[in-house]
Amino acid sequence: MKAAVLGTGSELITGETLDTNTSRLAADLAGHGVEVDVTYRVADDIKALTREIARALLDHDLLVTTGGLGPTPDDLTREAIARALGVELVFDPEVYQKIAAFFKKIGRPMPEINKKQAKKPEGAVWLDNPRGTAPGFLWRGGEKAVVALPGPPEERRPMWKRAKALLGLSEKRVFQKVYKTFGLGESDVYLLLGDLLGRHQDYEVATYAHADGVHVMVKGREDIAKEVRKKLKKKIWGEDEDTLPHLVVRRLLAENRTLSVMESVTGGLLAALLTDVPGVSKVFPGGVVSYSGEAKVRFGVSESLLKRHGAVSAETARAMAEAARALFNSDFGLAVTGVAGPEPHAGQPVGTVYVGLATPRGSEAQGYRFPDQGREKIRQRAAFAALAYFWSHP
Repeated sequence: MKAAVLGTGSELITGETLDTNTSRLAADLAGHGVEVDVTYRVADDIKALTREIARALLDHDLLVTTGGLGPTPDDLTREAIARALGVELVFDPEVYQKIAAFFKKIGRPMPEINKKQAKKPEGAVWLDNPRGTAPGFLWRGGEKAVVALPGPPEERRPMWKRAKALLGLSEKRVFQKVYKTFGLGESDVYLLLGDLLGRHQDYEVATYAHADGVHVMVKGREDIAKEVRKKLKKKIWGEDEDTLPHLVVRRLLAENRTLSVMESVTGGLLAALLTDVPGVSKVFPGGVVSYSGEAKVRFGVSESLLKRHGAVSAETARAMAEAARALFNSDFGLAVTGVAGPEPHAGQPVGTVYVGLATPRGSEAQGYRFPDQGREKIRQRAAFAALAYFWSHP
């Protein structure tokens, strides 16, 4: 099977929204042995959408679209697919009632414009959306198939699973493994893996830089994945669908221990990552954002220590972690302080970050120097550095 993936939305063209849906769908299809040779991003324009959908179906057996299934006038995916296929849009009163029931459940009246979400191309089957008002659909005709999915990932994932089952793609057919590392750059990974990297006759090893570190993906051969894992050793913090927040919370739950945080440069991002994990309330009593020096002192950091070492230092990070642990009476205290820019601070260059960890055995800290790629990127990397530092300590 040969497939194309199309992401719809003018916001994808202008950069207002980062398109990750098409790449993730393409990677997942590849894991099922489906060849994906192109992904598209198309603006909210009925002529452009219809043209690109028709063009994709000329050369591909399967087209997967994401986005454009909302109720507003610029949500045009269902109309464009119907036009490209040469079929009518059909209204389904049963689905309309399901959408109305969703609004009733959340205590809101259903706007009239949502009625269009109960329309699908003639001959298509619905893909139920338990998390929103935009159901998807799967159309099949001869050897061609079109899957239409909504844009929000939390809505897309369960619907895509159902679509794959209907397409006969429920089992993985191609070996694929992802190792997630921290503390390595892509060039460091190259030095460790050497000629294993790149496309080979029957396998591929590729690197991708993320805020939580460099991910190394191996396709094709399990023995190569084992060799990659051996070479990366303890730099690996997780595999495949693992995330650092989930691993940290899972560890705390397993050990029946608690963790509190004090953060400066990340401005609450560290706590936000942790509290995004279900069940975290059992192990995370709380955290504080001590952005100013005065706030650090108020929450337990020694004023004399701040004057001696400065707000961005290993000593202050360690003191912040100790203060967080004492403040919430938790087993562990985790802290992060640094300089996100755009200007250096107190003699420290942009990208300087220190992470502190307080445990029942004592406290320690680690310094990092991240490249100046903007405030948000530095803040993200600092938050993940804190989680990785905790994860690396027994």
